[in-house]
Amino acid sequence: MTAWLGTDALGLDRPHDLRLLVPAVATWLTALGAVQVQPWAAWVFAAVAGCGAAAALLCARGHLALTVAAALVCSAAVAAVAGAHVHRATGGVTARAAAQERAAEFHAEVVETARARGGPARPGRAEWVLRARTSLVREHGREHPAHAEVVLLASGGEWRALLPGQSFRARGVFLPAEDDPLTPALVLVRGPPRETGPPSGLQAFAERVRSGLREAASGLPQPERGLLPALVVGDVSGVPEGTTEDFRATGMTHLLTVSGANLAVLTGLVLGLARWTGAPTWCAVAGGALMIWLFVLVCRPEPSVVRAAFMGSLGLLALAAGRPHAALGALGATVVGVLFVAPGLAASFGFALSVLATGGILLLVPSWAAAWSRRMPVAVAEALAVAVAAQVAVAPVLVLLSGEVSWVAVPANVLAAPVVALVTVTGFGVTALAWFWPAGAAVAAYPPGWGVAWIAQVAHTGALVPHGAVPWRADAAGSLLLAALVLVLVVARGRVRLWLAAAVAVVLLAATAVRCLPDGWPPPRWAFAACDVGQGSAFVLSAGPGAAVVYDTGEEPEAVDGCLDRLGVREVPLLVLSHDHADHVDGVAGVLRHRRVGPALAPPGFAATPTGRDLGRAGVELVEAGRGHALNAGPWRLRVLWPPPAYTGSVNDRSLVVRADREALSVLLTGDVEEDAQGRLLAGPDSGLLPVTVLAVPHHGAGTQDPAFLEATAPAVTATSVGADNRHGHPAPYTWRLLERLGRVNLRTDRDGDVAVVRDGGAVRAVARGPSPDR
Repeated sequence: MTAWLGTDALGLDRPHDLRLLVPAVATWLTALGAVQVQPWAAWVFAAVAGCGAAAALLCARGHLALTVAAALVCSAAVAAVAGAHVHRATGGVTARAAAQERAAEFHAEVVETARARGGPARPGRAEWVLRARTSLVREHGREHPAHAEVVLLASGGEWRALLPGQSFRARGVFLPAEDDPLTPALVLVRGPPRETGPPSGLQAFAERVRSGLREAASGLPQPERGLLPALVVGDVSGVPEGTTEDFRATGMTHLLTVSGANLAVLTGLVLGLARWTGAPTWCAVAGGALMIWLFVLVCRPEPSVVRAAFMGSLGLLALAAGRPHAALGALGATVVGVLFVAPGLAASFGFALSVLATGGILLLVPSWAAAWSRRMPVAVAEALAVAVAAQVAVAPVLVLLSGEVSWVAVPANVLAAPVVALVTVTGFGVTALAWFWPAGAAVAAYPPGWGVAWIAQVAHTGALVPHGAVPWRADAAGSLLLAALVLVLVVARGRVRLWLAAAVAVVLLAATAVRCLPDGWPPPRWAFAACDVGQGSAFVLSAGPGAAVVYDTGEEPEAVDGCLDRLGVREVPLLVLSHDHADHVDGVAGVLRHRRVGPALAPPGFAATPTGRDLGRAGVELVEAGRGHALNAGPWRLRVLWPPPAYTGSVNDRSLVVRADREALSVLLTGDVEEDAQGRLLAGPDSGLLPVTVLAVPHHGAGTQDPAFLEATAPAVTATSVGADNRHGHPAPYTWRLLERLGRVNLRTDRDGDVAVVRDGGAVRAVARGPSPDR
């Protein structure tokens, strides 16, 4: 078992020690509440809890009194510390600058290295997010001490190169940071860092180790090239977005963010080698401590890593003292100790998942593995028990993040777990070799690369499983209900457990079957659909069973991916992108996800945009088109009506305007064209092609319309793709009144959700699916 759990397994063979369970829970709940209130309230609570602890010790005797007193003492301590943290965060010049939303010069030190922001890079949009600790902020011409952690949004390669501990000077706009009381400001930085100090020797060593592994893995194909550094040292900078989504869909995301499991494997290796060689205890302790120190340094102190390092250190101390502790007691002590130092981790999902997974493993694995090993090999029984116990324990928290309960996660993690252990060990070997012999490390990276390829294939295959998760309420009530269900199943014994398990299985199968049944969407013989992608545009033209032409993708990959899934689209013979605005093209990754995509049609110059470069990296042929370009896709004949060659209008007015025709149906797809382009279209040689059956309303129904152009389209159906309660006021009341006068049926995605136009003989009719519950 040590091979699976490392230092977490020390004392696993001893009876469970639950004495620290109550103090740990009390500490966690206190930390959660204390960081949300004013400092004085936290300090008052600390004083009351301290007095309560003293009263419990004076007025009562026995284990119950000691447990209550310990819980109150821990609560008092963490409340006092949390109050101090909140006071420091909210009471300084940094918080004042944020409250005034003003620009200021500041001096700071990097806390966490920069990570890339999601979505394509765009001019004016920050590329990097990093945490820093301010030391000085200039206010009213004077520099004031300001010791607070802030989040920086910055652009430029210089920010990516900064390491923890490096000092710098910069200027930025301070804004209030929402949802984090311990972070007083979000700083929008302009320009590179100035007066940067040198990194410490240890941080420079750690970065050289990470860069050595990246270089060694550079010869591997994707996704192995990006996944190997991610699985070994938590460097996710090279992981393709589609692979990340596969890991999320199969409950394997924890593998991409270095967790306590990685440290458990490595410390387990050290302890196993020490036992195999007969080395004295002090050698095992020293080796384990060195491994923990190196792991935290190279992989950074992520919440799960901090948990594993703290708990592993307790285990090594007990081993050195010759007094093996109970592993569960060490976990309770870890929760108390970590939250005393960093109360903000009480609200960290990463810390919660790590603690719950470890607790579930410690409580459930020994008995499960012993029972299952009677029917299967011991190694398989242990791997299965570890994966199932961890998944069961974290399910109530995962449902808050995903809103679903995955049944694919357990088999996927079971298939990946043994290979993860091998990749972790061999990957660290490659990392060490890269320090001395880079060329040899590049060759040695292939064996762990094969293991990574297996893990990626498991995630990819699991993500393709239809209905691999059952929807669940993503709130406190849903989490508590799932926790109660899990607790009943775990505690029940004998026939009661069998009957309960059977009942749960029947319910889950019924829920899955209901999802598999046709729900009336898409309607039969649908030809055109407008996707509900929020404030953006995504339109779909049916090109046969499982195939469709997609015009624009919205801004969120998940939204357009979900719409295409609902329509049953697995192949996109043609992708049309009207113009380079985020709300029309940033969802491209969602269209590419698990689909065959043919060429992409875009306006001139699109190849140089971030989305154009992403398409090139994905192997999608990009065709730049203008007025006069025509092609066929399935039953559709598509003709580009706009823009003409050398047109130099605004980005909106350079949108590709496409007329699509098939039997008994015509559609005009207009992007974001406004008055100038609309007027030129109306007066141009293609004005006779403007009347259509369906009009995709330009620019989300904005007020920038030429009424004569809209009237010339003479649509029977209009479809406006628009987000609910959007800040732009789309669709404009004037435009909407005009549309209601023009079209017999006028649909909009903020009210009607996904909408479709159906060919019914020689006529057409419109069908609305209804708005999504989360929009």
